[in-house]
Amino acid sequence: MQEIDNRVLGKRTKTGMRRGMSTHEAIMFGVGGAVGSGILFAAAGGTAYAGPAVIVSWVLAAIFIVLVTLPFAEYAAMFPRSGISARVAYYSYGSYGGFMSGWGLLIWAATIPAIEAVAVSTYASLYFPFLYNSTTGVLTGYGILLSILLLLGFFALNMVGIARFGKFNKVLTWIKIGVVVAFIVILPMFIWHWGNFTSGFAGASGSGGFAGFMPSVGGLFIAIPASGILFAFGGYRQVADMAGEVKNPAKTMPKIIGTVLAVQSLLYIGMAFVIVGTVSWAGFGIQTGDWNFVAGLGSPLSSIIRANVVPGMTIGETDLLGGMVVAFFLFAIFSPGGTLGIYLTGASRIIFGYSEEDALPAALKRTTKHGAPYLALILALILAIIFLLPLPSWYALVDFVVVAAVANFAVASISLPVLRRLYPNVERPFKIPHPMVWSFVSFEVATFLIYWATFPTTLYALGAVLAGSIIFIYQANKKHFKGLNLRNSVWIPVYIVGMILLSYLGGTPTGGTNLIAYPFDYVVLGIYAAIFFVIGLNSAPKEPLTSAEALLDPTKEVDFEAEY
Repeated sequence: MQEIDNRVLGKRTKTGMRRGMSTHEAIMFGVGGAVGSGILFAAAGGTAYAGPAVIVSWVLAAIFIVLVTLPFAEYAAMFPRSGISARVAYYSYGSYGGFMSGWGLLIWAATIPAIEAVAVSTYASLYFPFLYNSTTGVLTGYGILLSILLLLGFFALNMVGIARFGKFNKVLTWIKIGVVVAFIVILPMFIWHWGNFTSGFAGASGSGGFAGFMPSVGGLFIAIPASGILFAFGGYRQVADMAGEVKNPAKTMPKIIGTVLAVQSLLYIGMAFVIVGTVSWAGFGIQTGDWNFVAGLGSPLSSIIRANVVPGMTIGETDLLGGMVVAFFLFAIFSPGGTLGIYLTGASRIIFGYSEEDALPAALKRTTKHGAPYLALILALILAIIFLLPLPSWYALVDFVVVAAVANFAVASISLPVLRRLYPNVERPFKIPHPMVWSFVSFEVATFLIYWATFPTTLYALGAVLAGSIIFIYQANKKHFKGLNLRNSVWIPVYIVGMILLSYLGGTPTGGTNLIAYPFDYVVLGIYAAIFFVIGLNSAPKEPLTSAEALLDPTKEVDFEAEY
């Protein structure tokens, strides 16, 4: 195995990217990606499915996200390259498998800047109503214009390079963390309604006690992908994609990813707990347990605080709550704004990684003198605007991108034991324990997360992933269709098509036709995932697709020419 001189890791790599981000800045980068629009909308949105037990949904989501994403800590430490989350399947399944897996992640990354821009404009409508049409639930022309201007502003900031953007984001993230902690700690001192935790759903037969806390067991799981909870946990992956620009990534990436996962889990679970406990039914003038109303609030945090300002409060209490309304309004503006910049950066790095694997034109690898991949950034900006224009609505986009991303998680899960077998002698600064067991469980979890996103969302999102094959065929044609590794990768599109069919035939709670009714649909899905786990393992190549030395040295480009 080739030894890599650590002095190289602080320099510009052959691809032009600079390793200018410290461990602290990388952690702030990941946490900043987590504390965005998800904490503004999903923290309340999940109550429509799970009621007060949305807290449990957040805990389950944290567990699931660790299972399906911790392998990226091993990958990022092994192969410290920008856009690693989109590249993993290239190393385990070759050209076509890598493209199909990464394409879903590219859809995720390219859409999120638009989602965050929409979130800023939506929250701004609290004081500037001309930005948002509350009847249709989408932005007005002014709101769309503001969102595009935000995208352009963070594009300009990205152009100065990741080191400068990292320093800016570090300050902004500390401010965001401070505001969230203040909400979690201070608000319960003045507002708390214990009855909310046993309120159940308005009009439901079960009320009080355990039934009231958990009115829908199935809703616990459906809420995770369907309400934006899973979407909110995306910060860790942005850090993994920046591995090519982090100082000494082999040693620092596992610590960075682990810290990001821990911090965002604590913040989100705490936020969900406080939101459930502070809703004032009387203040809103609605029936107790009407969580659908809470989930549909355009600015849930500020609105919940406002509803608790009632006659009889002292002037000090009124002033404090009024100040918190303003504070959270400003937080709601700046929080998604910072996340917008982070995901615009992440999308450009995935595009950059794709171009290095010859899946996209080589011109996208060009960088500025600051080390920013400017053509990849321009493409990321254009894609964000394309997604923004037809559907300027937060909830309309979130479900779509979550399913596309989880398709990548599924392939990355199976890649863990595959890469252990293909590259047994590569040093792994961080190693997942019991890789075969971990891989199987995480693949099962990823399969269920796709299913819980409900039909027809699964049809649209997975259909978009399959549509990526058109671009792959175009690029493969330029390489004369040589060595596509189709035998190794064909299980991936077959798995995706099967998931669409199971989602369509499944139970009514997940939007299916109920041909396979609940809970039998869960049994069938578990067996389906187990079968494809075995197929995926057996489909992997028997020999490495490229040399370990080429993957280990971040100063070299990986040559996958032979794979075409």
